Amino acid sequence: MGKRLRSSVQSSAEELLYSAASKISTKTGKSEIKNLIWSAGPSSDLVSSLPPALHLTVCQALESFKQSLENGGDVDAASVGDTKSSPSPVLKKFRRSVRLKRLDGPDGEEAHPKPGSQTLDIQKKLRAYAYVAHICVSHPKKLFSPSDLLPPVQILHDNLVLFDDPSLLSEVANLCEVWWKDNLPERENLINQSLPFLLSKSLTYGKKTDVHRIFALREAFSLFDYEDESIEDLRLLLVRCVITPVYLKTKDGRSFIAFMVGLNGLLLKESLALIRSQIPFGKKSVLEGYADIIFKAWRGSEASVKEEIEDGFLQGLMDGAIHAQKKLFAASIRRVLNGFIGQRTTPGVDKVLFRLAEPLLFRSLQVANSNVRENALFLLLDLFPLEDPDATKDIKDTLLEKQFFLLQKLLMDDCPEVRGVAVEGLCRILNLFWEVIPSLTITKILGKIIDDMAIDMCNEVRLSTLNGIIYLLENPQSHEIMKVLLPKLSHVLFDPSLSVRIAAADLLLEVINIRSFQFNKVVSLDSLFSSLANDHERVARKITRLLIPSYFPSNLDPKEARSRFSALMRRSPDAGARFCEFALSEGSSAKSLMELLRFSLDLVLATNGTSSDQIDGLIIASANICCCLAAELSNKALTRIFSADKVKSLLNAATSSRALTAVLSIASIVSPNDLHGLHDQCLFLALECIGLSDDLERHGLIRKIHRLFFSCGWLGELIGKLSSILQSIASRFLLKFKLDLPPQVLQSIKKKIKLPAKSSSRFGVHTSKESIKSDKSKTEKDLCLAAGIAWQLKDLLADVYMRKVLFQYPHFEIAFHSLKIISQVNIEMYLRYNSFDTSSIEALATLAVYIHLQKDDLVMNEVPGSNADDGSWCLNSHVKETILSNTLNHLLHNAEKILSKALYTESKATHSGIKLDTEMSQSVRTRHKAAAASASNQTDGCEFKLDIPEAKGIENVMKMCTSILRFISDIKTMNLVGQNDISCLRFASAYARYVLSSMGGYRREVLSFKEDDLKEAFYCLKSSFTYAAKLLHLVLQCSSEFSTVPIEAFYLSNDLLDLITAIEPYFGIKLAFQMVSVVKPWLPVLILGVGCNQLIKSREQDGESKIIGPSRHHFPTWLAVLSKAELHEISKVSSEENDDQISEPEGSVFTKLIWMAVVMLKKGSLRIVDAIGCVILVGVDVGLDTKDFGLLLGLVHFICVKLLGKEFTSWNELEQMTSYLQEIYPRIENEIANPCLSDDERKKLETAKTLLTSLCLNRG
Repeated sequence: MGKRLRSSVQSSAEELLYSAASKISTKTGKSEIKNLIWSAGPSSDLVSSLPPALHLTVCQALESFKQSLENGGDVDAASVGDTKSSPSPVLKKFRRSVRLKRLDGPDGEEAHPKPGSQTLDIQKKLRAYAYVAHICVSHPKKLFSPSDLLPPVQILHDNLVLFDDPSLLSEVANLCEVWWKDNLPERENLINQSLPFLLSKSLTYGKKTDVHRIFALREAFSLFDYEDESIEDLRLLLVRCVITPVYLKTKDGRSFIAFMVGLNGLLLKESLALIRSQIPFGKKSVLEGYADIIFKAWRGSEASVKEEIEDGFLQGLMDGAIHAQKKLFAASIRRVLNGFIGQRTTPGVDKVLFRLAEPLLFRSLQVANSNVRENALFLLLDLFPLEDPDATKDIKDTLLEKQFFLLQKLLMDDCPEVRGVAVEGLCRILNLFWEVIPSLTITKILGKIIDDMAIDMCNEVRLSTLNGIIYLLENPQSHEIMKVLLPKLSHVLFDPSLSVRIAAADLLLEVINIRSFQFNKVVSLDSLFSSLANDHERVARKITRLLIPSYFPSNLDPKEARSRFSALMRRSPDAGARFCEFALSEGSSAKSLMELLRFSLDLVLATNGTSSDQIDGLIIASANICCCLAAELSNKALTRIFSADKVKSLLNAATSSRALTAVLSIASIVSPNDLHGLHDQCLFLALECIGLSDDLERHGLIRKIHRLFFSCGWLGELIGKLSSILQSIASRFLLKFKLDLPPQVLQSIKKKIKLPAKSSSRFGVHTSKESIKSDKSKTEKDLCLAAGIAWQLKDLLADVYMRKVLFQYPHFEIAFHSLKIISQVNIEMYLRYNSFDTSSIEALATLAVYIHLQKDDLVMNEVPGSNADDGSWCLNSHVKETILSNTLNHLLHNAEKILSKALYTESKATHSGIKLDTEMSQSVRTRHKAAAASASNQTDGCEFKLDIPEAKGIENVMKMCTSILRFISDIKTMNLVGQNDISCLRFASAYARYVLSSMGGYRREVLSFKEDDLKEAFYCLKSSFTYAAKLLHLVLQCSSEFSTVPIEAFYLSNDLLDLITAIEPYFGIKLAFQMVSVVKPWLPVLILGVGCNQLIKSREQDGESKIIGPSRHHFPTWLAVLSKAELHEISKVSSEENDDQISEPEGSVFTKLIWMAVVMLKKGSLRIVDAIGCVILVGVDVGLDTKDFGLLLGLVHFICVKLLGKEFTSWNELEQMTSYLQEIYPRIENEIANPCLSDDERKKLETAKTLLTSLCLNRG
């Protein structure tokens, strides 16, 4: 092949070109062509013959190509070599072509026909000719004359727009590019077609090499006339570079854009406008690219371009950075401006920044809009120090003092965001410019930061203060003064905000890296130990890292390190234990911790007078080390340290619940398969559970025992012993209180539970260290013990695997029925004992729910070793359907008796006239008499307390009802309540009325009332209100527009609103405002509940509108309070004329919530407004009936002024209110005519009539 090509070269240039066309498609062929042409010497005929032959073949190929296009791609191949009939090519104006793969071509542009095979062959030949020309132009010895090569090159360039072969296009463009770079003659004539192609290619494919080529050709773009219309397409391509990622990411791309914007004024304006539009959405890298482009364009441009950039672009950015509404947008603008701010050493930049910023900045720092002040502050911090380089020193000093004055003023700004930015920014300024700032100014600023900003009420400001100080400490010159000031920040380690405490720990870690500082001079060791022992894990980890060099250094002798750790344990056992939890992750080695573990165990087991607190701390520390090392080392290494006897010794040495839990954790790590030696001690700890419900530390211990028993297969035995104790307590209660129970319950209680022979009868009788005192009654002890067992059963239910073991226990029925009896006694003894515990109620409710949710095929005789005759309780479908309903009815029945009795007593004392169900069965009275008799004949010598403080009794009832309401809410949420909706609603209403009645009576009887007396009751009220409102929501949710809503839902809504009105007078303003956040989410539910019966079409019947009244239900207090608030507002208007003193009515929190409800109503459906308006009009009707014209006027004023407003006109959607007003208005007129009325009563009626008349006029 090579021989053939060489022979063609030797014969003629025409044959070389002919052969080259067939070799252009391969790299080998192109290489051979290149080598043959470059191997020609100066005397070779090829040097003189090849350029004219190339010109001739190019002309022939182009003529054939044009003919092919005209004929749809068909042409005689023989005509390609004929040049006699070939006309001179017609040059076209530059325009965009679809062959450039542009998507935004002009509409209506004529498409080129699809090329045929002959056309493709011609383009292939042209590609070969272009390559040959390229080789000739780039000949290393420059043998070929550029003037001889120019004609074929010019022809290829001029016809570039006709080609659609990408390879041909690239070859021709490469040829023109080389011609330009070599600065050959007439190079400016070879760019008007090639440059647009290269530019479009770089935009389309996004390759960095293409961008680099465009940058190398940048000077060629200055030859175009950008004022000519034909340049439009090129101008659009250039503007596209501004938003093309590859240009923004590369240095050459940004430099090209900076050069390009200076080519023409229109290009500059369009480019700047496009950059401005991209700022709100640009990423960090894009914005930084724009910043670099703008600065380079400004630096390398003429005065007119600089003026446009400064006044037309930068000035707008300055204004936008200050007045941007969104912080992210302002930050994006500042990032672009930083392209200039970061180049302040460049001559002229400071002058420009000062001229643009000074007129806006100082004024904006003092405006009323806090967002503008914050934006201006950010900009000032970026520009600091802002100065005029041409000004005198005095003027510069004055301007600097002004900036410091404004910055210190902003430290005390009303907006916390501004204060936070100011304090952190000032610390940054001090760090950067410490040497040039006067010492007096530094002292003043730091004093204000340390004394004021570190105790700011805003968490973010305090956090910014600490972050700023950490940044300031990077400057060594600040260390001397900070030594004096930092001890004033010792309090921040106990800040309420976690983020501030983390920053405080970071500050201490920064201090420890400074040689001249001692961290214990900043914060005392006691404070550090307290924080380490009790604070969040993130804080404790940092403090551990801080203390490791002092209390467990790795660079000291192991004996010395252990001695220091021992000192830590003696000073704070809890801190030492927490230290061991994080020591491994914060830098200590596993080997050193293993030695520390041995040392700790030796201290625990040694009889050297170590205190119990230190022993417990060492045990917990050992457990923490074991947990850390278990992931690093094998269990064998730990097992060699902990023998079975050593674990038992640790269990005996532990005195606290946390230490006992730690021992069990060690045992589960080192010997998970050999825990039999701990069985008896763990069982004793689990059964001695008096006082467990409220002991959070023992919760962890008991849960650990449960997991240990489950893993060893002993959980069934524990459940059996717990059930046996519950059965014993329930049996004693049956005899003592003569309870009337169903036969199946009595039969279940009498069943005997078979326990292992080794079981100790003392379990459940003797108290542990955490038990209650020995002077309590036997009944109270039983209730406390049962509460602890109930808590355990409830906790077992939370784990799916333990729950399965619990339900498979053969005598599970006994535990359930025992809890039923105990919960009943617990409810009836609510006034007897201070230590009222709802665990038995909650456990009974939780058991009932899980029983209901069990699969139908789960039966007790599935337990290994059990059979159908051993009394196993089968959980079949019938049992499950009735047990939940029976449990709910049982709890409601017992609770309602308590509420009925309390409400009856209160109503009898206050003559309220409220109808209540006060009849108690004879069995209940007998039960109470038996309890009193039993209390007066105690066999244990303990005095029985027949009464407790009244506040405690109220709190006990609220605890009990809250637990029941939680149960109701849960089962209603799971849609497990069947026909019990009405009973549940009645119970919730009775509870709300009880709270109102009991709190009112307590406030009347207790003169020296304090808010703290009922604080616990208030917390119960918050929870119970949420559960009651959720119940109401679920009941309303189950109804539809045409279904029936129980009237009890309406009553509950009113009772809850009444309850809201009583919170402020009963609990005080402080607690009342806490209630707002609880009530607010449920306001829509309460609104729908009040108006539900008016919304249901089936209820729209004669006589059904008056659902409020003494004969049906007590009159809602909230309507009276609402009326009183409206009367107060009316009185305010008259007091301005008479200058009378009007006392503020109670219920300001309620009126605030009512206003929220009005806002919701105005945004919602008018049908709901119609329903609520009808309910309020019923109150107006009651005011007429009872001659309470103050009530009438207040409610009318609320409807006319607040609910509807004076401009209301949509009466056609208030059908029910319209009908009701037509009935009430004549009655008011008739009442005004009554001669027996006083002047004040007549005035109130006339005012109400005037308000209603204005509404009628609006109605038209």
